[in-house]
Amino acid sequence: MPATPDPAHAKPSPTGESRPRIAIIGGGAAGFFAAINTAEKNPAVEITIFEAGHKPLQKVRISGGGRCNLTHHCFDPTRLVEFYPRGQRELKSLFARFQPKDTVKWFEQRGLKMKTEPDGRMFPRSDSSGEVLELFHALAKRHGIRIHNQSRVEGIQKTDTGFEISTAQAVDQFDLCVLATGYSPIGWELAKGLGHTILPPVPSLFPFTIHNAVLTDLQGIALTQAKGKLVVKGTHKTETFTAEGPVLITHTGLSGPLIYRLSAWGARALAESRYQATLTLDCLPTQSEDALRDTLQARFMHTDGKKKLGNISFPALPNRLWQALLLESGAHLEEKAELIGKKTLNRLVENVKRLPLQVTGKSPSKEEFVSCGGVALKEVDFKTLQSKRVPGLYFGGEILDIDGLTGGFNFQACWSAGWVISEALKDI
Repeated sequence: MPATPDPAHAKPSPTGESRPRIAIIGGGAAGFFAAINTAEKNPAVEITIFEAGHKPLQKVRISGGGRCNLTHHCFDPTRLVEFYPRGQRELKSLFARFQPKDTVKWFEQRGLKMKTEPDGRMFPRSDSSGEVLELFHALAKRHGIRIHNQSRVEGIQKTDTGFEISTAQAVDQFDLCVLATGYSPIGWELAKGLGHTILPPVPSLFPFTIHNAVLTDLQGIALTQAKGKLVVKGTHKTETFTAEGPVLITHTGLSGPLIYRLSAWGARALAESRYQATLTLDCLPTQSEDALRDTLQARFMHTDGKKKLGNISFPALPNRLWQALLLESGAHLEEKAELIGKKTLNRLVENVKRLPLQVTGKSPSKEEFVSCGGVALKEVDFKTLQSKRVPGLYFGGEILDIDGLTGGFNFQACWSAGWVISEALKDI
């Protein structure tokens, strides 16, 4: 444990205290990481975390189904920012100073070993978020960080000497303030009250509601790789978004990484269109249309020509989906394959490569605690994460108009922000 600083040598505080006082609003990933790293680098400060809930770090606790997806195994900042629909330029600056490689080193130096799964997600080796919570609480206690639970901040006033923080329990004075309230209307209202612009939040990372005969009774079928093009017609313009990845057929439409990527990049456009859009799905992106047509023609006319169409499988696609696409294309499953007409064959190729689907809404999702929106990025100095409008005010994590895909990316943005804030506060 760091030695308690000698009050005679403590740095002066504008509030008149012997130790500079920092208020961190929000007991989540960004808030705790900023608090712990600031305390490690600058033992002279006094840090208080205000958490509105009964317990802090609740999102950390439930992340990854309780396993805690801490970050992603992508150690190239230029590639890493591609997983964030908003804030890429700003995040590149943060990741240049603290990226997933540094996150792994930080946790492992403090005794928490990590592992990487085949899809790149990184978890504690124990598969337990409890280990992360225990570490954070132990470090907070070691460094004397005060944690006030059930202390919702009702107001922040900028004063000549710092900030006046009001809760239902008390009013207190602080030299500096860090807003790290996550996707919370409370945090956005506090920032707005201090003169910041808030981009209206809208949901991101959600499945699509699609009613189409092709998908009927196919719930649970997945494509390991597909490509999608989403066309959203807005009031003033039409926007197109593309993505690749696995896709899952659900009882209400489509889900999976491909759909989450499209919903993330198209979040604002989809909200404006009231979640009405056209999705074109390429079920077999590894083959061109010409190659697929040649393959099918060879099978239908020669290899399996005497078989009934309904008895022919196509290993590149799940069989039930393949059968549904045959029917959608006008094929008669009881006919011999060699009797398939050119028109039907062409329709089948088109449906495999460009299946048209109408998106009519968004489906509920456990991932929909992610939204885009928040404090406008142009109003924040990303060298320090200090407000350009209010000196001494800092922003960390998801209160900003920054959001990432699933896979540990949102937590990484929080760790990087907390680290950069601690660098800015280490010499106050």
